[in-house]
Amino acid sequence: MTIPLFPEQDKATLEEKLREYFRAWVDYRARSGSTARSERPLKDESATVYQEMWHAFAAYCATRNLDTPSIEAADIKTFLALRGAGNANGRPRPSSKGQELSPRYAWRMLTLIDRVTRFQAQRDGATPNRAASELLQLNEYRYANASHRDPLPDYCTEAQAKRLIGYLTEVRHPESAEGPLTWKELRDRTAVALMLGAGLTPGDVRVLSLDGIAIAGGRKVGVPWKLALPGNGNAPPRETPVAEWAGRQLALWLSVRDAQGIAGELVFPSTRSGKPWSHTGCYESCKAVLSGAGMGDESGGVFKLRHTFALRQLAKGKTEAEVARWLGILDINSMTRYRHVLPNQVDVV
Repeated sequence: MTIPLFPEQDKATLEEKLREYFRAWVDYRARSGSTARSERPLKDESATVYQEMWHAFAAYCATRNLDTPSIEAADIKTFLALRGAGNANGRPRPSSKGQELSPRYAWRMLTLIDRVTRFQAQRDGATPNRAASELLQLNEYRYANASHRDPLPDYCTEAQAKRLIGYLTEVRHPESAEGPLTWKELRDRTAVALMLGAGLTPGDVRVLSLDGIAIAGGRKVGVPWKLALPGNGNAPPRETPVAEWAGRQLALWLSVRDAQGIAGELVFPSTRSGKPWSHTGCYESCKAVLSGAGMGDESGGVFKLRHTFALRQLAKGKTEAEVARWLGILDINSMTRYRHVLPNQVDVV
């Protein structure tokens, strides 16, 4: 049946009320002085991640007239399904590969809902809502936080990364045997460069727009140094730094893009008319680039480039919270898998 929505003003009021529950919970933990894991003060970066998660849930509940006492297990499961389909507010859009909700993220979402709703019930002198707690007893969620859920990431060794960067930034002269690169070949190599040099996913590459490229204010005149990516439902809008070599490659592509008269606002369209790059087209083109660089048979695929970017930043002393924000990762705990690699002093470019 159709669920009646609140009038816009009342919906906003309920959403703000639910947000206040979260703020009160965070404040309580900050003042508790407890050493218990479920009550001790939250680190700033954790509080920021949890806030985004709770705000998404609050927006979902507000559209369905759900305050904490009336939330049922089915409501939470629907929210998780919609969240995994790429929309935080309960209005689904078609999901795409690589955006499925991880079991660990679902586990942390359920744990957050359970703790905030229990806290609010205690403040109100009411019976705690056990919907999230009951879901946490199901095997699909119960063991989601086990260490085996986080296999070591595939990443490029120093030699692999140097070889790939050399291939991506190769300049082919007209008189060479292969001839100059076509605009599509340069597009494909630049897209892969941003996966390795800025941590982008194929989905990020496809939606990156010209106004998301920061050039002014960088260390090198005319060289892009930062990218702004739109939110995708699973993560908020974010910015990520660009390695200097990748920035130079992007500058070259932008000049060729302009010379070719390519239309539209997408940085990497599939046609000169500006048509968006399809998921399959982008993924296959980027795989072909790896194959051309002699990395086609290696494990990890294009996502090993993103892992390499993350490891490079962590090895340079950036915090897990910073790198997670650049990658658009909501659950900072998923960064722990990189810790098992870094102690081995892996060299990354």
